Amino acid sequence: MKQIHTDVVIVGSGLVGLVAAHCLASLDFKVAVVDKKNFHNSKNMTKDIRTVAVSEGSKQFLENLSLWKNLNKYSEPIKNIKVFNRRPSNKIYFENSNKNQLLGYVIKNTIFSKILRNKLSKNKKVKTYFNSEVSNIVPSYDFSQVYLKDKVIKAKLIIAADGKSSTVRNIVGTKIYKKKYPEMALVLNLFHEKSLNGTAYEIFNKTGPFALLPMLSKNNFYQSSIIWSNNESFVKNLLCSDNKFIANIIEEKVGEIIGKVKRINSKQSFPLSAHINEKFFNKRLIYIGDSAHSIHPIAGQGWNLGIKDVKHVMNLCKTNEFDIGDENFCKNYNNLSYKDSFQLLQITDVLNSHFINNNFSNKVLSNIGFQIIENNISIKDRITKFAMGV
Repeated sequence: MKQIHTDVVIVGSGLVGLVAAHCLASLDFKVAVVDKKNFHNSKNMTKDIRTVAVSEGSKQFLENLSLWKNLNKYSEPIKNIKVFNRRPSNKIYFENSNKNQLLGYVIKNTIFSKILRNKLSKNKKVKTYFNSEVSNIVPSYDFSQVYLKDKVIKAKLIIAADGKSSTVRNIVGTKIYKKKYPEMALVLNLFHEKSLNGTAYEIFNKTGPFALLPMLSKNNFYQSSIIWSNNESFVKNLLCSDNKFIANIIEEKVGEIIGKVKRINSKQSFPLSAHINEKFFNKRLIYIGDSAHSIHPIAGQGWNLGIKDVKHVMNLCKTNEFDIGDENFCKNYNNLSYKDSFQLLQITDVLNSHFINNNFSNKVLSNIGFQIIENNISIKDRITKFAMGV
C-alpha cells in the first residue's frame, strides 16, 4: 500500500474544510484534503442550492487569507436586517453604526466552493484525494495514519471536516448529543419584481422562522433565497406543488417586500437538527464545522461558527507553543471552540422553542422583548456586533 507523508490531513471538502486547507497552507504546512466524493463533478455541484450568510468577521478572516477578493463580486451585501414577530408592529431594525462595515454577505454555496477549489488546485502545499473514502484511522504518539482504499496518509494532525454524519467521528467513536426538530427547512431561490436593497428579513411565525436573504441580481432580475422552517407535512406538500401555486403562497406572505414572483429557480428541503460532540478532539485529531457541531438555522450563524473553529486552529499554530497535533494543541483547541459552540447551540435552541410556543404568556413576553430591544440602542448594537462576529 502506497504511503504518503504530510503535516495535516483534512477529511471533508465542504466550505469549512476548504477554508481550513487554505489557512494551513498559508502557514507553510503541507496539507492533504480527502473526500469520498468528487465535488468537481458538475452533478454534485448543482445539487446544492443553499446560500451562505458570511458575517463581517468571517469576511475579514477571508480577506486575511487573500480569498475574499475572488469571492466579493459574487456576493450580495446585507446592509441591514428587519425582524418581525408575527405581525408588522412587532419589529426590530438592525443596522451597523460603523458605515465602513456591513452586517454580512450572501453567496451561493456552489460558487463559493468552486472558487475555493480552483484556488486550492494551484497551491503547491495542498494535495487533494477525491473519490477516496476513509476506511480506518490509527493514531499514535507522534503521528496518525489515515487509511484509504489504496494508500495510507501519515500526518501530525487529522482535521475532521466531514459534516454532520462524520465518517471520522464514527470510526473514532466520539459520542454526540443530538436533537431532532419536528420542523423541516424549505429552501427556495427565486427571481422577483422588487429589490430588497440589501435588507435581509426574518419573520417569526408560530410554525417556525421565515428568512428572506438578498442574492446577487442576475439578468436584470432581483434574486432572493428563502429559508422557511415549517412542519414536515407542509414542506413536503409544498415541494410537490407546482411553482405557480408556490409563487402565490410566497406573494401572500412577502409580496409587499418582493413584489411579484417572476420565477422559482430551485427548491429543496432539509431536516432540521442540532448536535454537539462530547468533545472536539481525540489523539492527534480535532473536529471542525458540522463534524463538531450543528445548530438551528434561526440565527444564520452555523457556517460562521465553523470559521471560528478555523480561526482557533490558526491562532494556535501561530503561537509556536505546540507541536501541531500534540495533546496540548488538541486540548487547547477543544477548550476554545467548545465554549463558542455550546453557547450558540443553547441560544438558537431556546430562541426557536420560544417563538414556536403559542401560549399567551409567551406571546406577551415576545412582544415586550421586541419593544425593549427596538427602543434600546445599546442592546441592539451588542446584538448586531454579535451577529457580525466582530
